[in-house]
Amino acid sequence: MITKPATAVENSGNRKLGGASATYVAQGSCPITCAFLGAGCYAESGKSGIATRQLARAAAGATPAALARAEAAAIDTLSGRRPLRLHVVGDCATPAAARTVAAAAERYTARAGAPVWTYTHAWRKVSRASWGPVAVRASVERLEDIPIARARGYAAAIVVDAHPADGRAWTAPDGTRVIPCAEQTRGRTCTDCRMCWERPDVTIAFAAHGPAAAAVRVSLG
Repeated sequence: MITKPATAVENSGNRKLGGASATYVAQGSCPITCAFLGAGCYAESGKSGIATRQLARAAAGATPAALARAEAAAIDTLSGRRPLRLHVVGDCATPAAARTVAAAAERYTARAGAPVWTYTHAWRKVSRASWGPVAVRASVERLEDIPIARARGYAAAIVVDAHPADGRAWTAPDGTRVIPCAEQTRGRTCTDCRMCWERPDVTIAFAAHGPAAAAVRVSLG
């Protein structure tokens, strides 16, 4: 049972993450403009949905700033020996929130050198600089948003209906190389692949998945 608005686990136990550490934060930390909030977000269904609802009850209307402080405090309890995935549930909706979490991420990496990575739907409002050393990707829903995100200094990640049948990389209209998530196409875990934090020069594509996939496809239009 989760009793705080943010929590961290040394080993997420998540097959996709492959033994990475992870944080989970109430959705009050997310920008209200997120296209998937309440409309197909993977964190709102299945096992993740249970954690999301518990986090929401514990948050009790906490502000994004308070939630960022709670996430930072949770990060500070971790060893720092594993790659860290920030907010499997949640985000940083303001520049101040991102700076608070980034400072904790910097302390995390300083402990043992492990990388910290995440994705954000708040990239239009929060500058890339606010994230400091975090390997953060702008979560975009449209191909035309990729160059906009990259112009703001972000690597990009895009949600798509489905990957090409052969699982190969493809090229976006702006010439950006788009690589399908290796876990979805080849069964490689995040800690094996490492592309999300080591290859800011490419865009990573994630196919809509899980019980909410149909709602996500509606959101994608």
